[in-house]
Amino acid sequence: MLTWDSPPSWTLTPEQKLMYASEKEENFRFILRIAGSRSSYVLTSKDHAPMELLQELSDIGQFTEIAHGSMRPADIWKVLPRLLMPGFPLQGYTYLEGSELVEVFLGTVALVQGYVAYRPQNKQLIISFSGTSSSSQVIADLKGWHVAYPTADADSKGSQVHAGFWQLYSGVRTLALDALKKGLETREVSEVIITGHSMGGVLSYLFTLDMLDTTVATTLSFVPGTPLTIVVLGSPRAGNKALVACWRKRLSLYRNTHGQDRLKEWSVRAYQDGVPALPNAFMGYRHFAEAPLYLYHGRLYHIPQSEIESTIFTVTKENTDPNALIPPDYPLGGHNYYGGRDMEKLQRLMRLAHELGLGNNDDWEAAFLQRTATKDASRKKSHLARERWKKLGWRLRHQGHSWDREDHHNSLDADGAKD
Repeated sequence: MLTWDSPPSWTLTPEQKLMYASEKEENFRFILRIAGSRSSYVLTSKDHAPMELLQELSDIGQFTEIAHGSMRPADIWKVLPRLLMPGFPLQGYTYLEGSELVEVFLGTVALVQGYVAYRPQNKQLIISFSGTSSSSQVIADLKGWHVAYPTADADSKGSQVHAGFWQLYSGVRTLALDALKKGLETREVSEVIITGHSMGGVLSYLFTLDMLDTTVATTLSFVPGTPLTIVVLGSPRAGNKALVACWRKRLSLYRNTHGQDRLKEWSVRAYQDGVPALPNAFMGYRHFAEAPLYLYHGRLYHIPQSEIESTIFTVTKENTDPNALIPPDYPLGGHNYYGGRDMEKLQRLMRLAHELGLGNNDDWEAAFLQRTATKDASRKKSHLARERWKKLGWRLRHQGHSWDREDHHNSLDADGAKD
């Protein structure tokens, strides 16, 4: 048996070293170390979720990622076929192929972005909410006190919600409901998918709470019993026990009325992601998820009901698992590595494409390919220089070299010859 709750001593590839050296966004690994709660339960192969589910969530996650506030969905769909081509930002995002943009919305509080899209292949209507993407949204995230959640459910009195998240949701609620209604009225819909990453996950839960309120659903042209799927990635806590009870009551009512398979809830928290540890449970907050999933080195695990507030797990892999010792693509985990992709890299590439006139300038394609090639070469050169300085420092510390200019140049020359 192979057991670990931190990475084995994987040797990072040059590409992985460059990837981690390029991180600018917070991945909340440090936050997890100080705020995370460790489970005594050990995840093993008996907790594996099907690989088909991993693929399904990765596919839906493509829509989750492009909701980020640094991107402009209207421009993306103008040139979507080109963006999916090799060398462009959405290469490999095959689940977006053939999709249609229905509506984009920006909240009246801190300009929270979301959109509704349609996949005619499966008749799926998808509403996606951005995670935190601006300083004004960060300020709202930090408003961690409780405010009353308005519910008429007699047995859900005392429901409270995170003040900042509720403020953000209140600013986007009507716009999101109207956008979904437009999709329901103009498309043939067999499934509604609600998704978000980070703060967007909280907004997805609050939006679904509204959809499961029969008084709201009747205003949406929503056919009761239509399959609902909620996919949230790296979501923080947002409500107290009473609000979580209200959520689970509405889930149970929908399932009991229309069938257990009519509503699927998938909430994923990743290895080394500290966001699900926030706000801390001692503040009275709880996770909405009934059956959360843990993403660890390219594999999903079911988290037992007794451990749904835990955010740190020990994972055991059997020696017979053929993937047990295969180095993972993202060994350090973190908040921006869901779906088997580097979400920060996508944001970086899309910002560049927007700067070059994506969707509004016929010359953006050639300029993008040229700039990315130049930036990649520059990034690799800078990374190699940093690595050489690290090697030089290690030699000076461990071999007792006296530092002078000649030693410095000889060391760089020797490293350059090896590289």
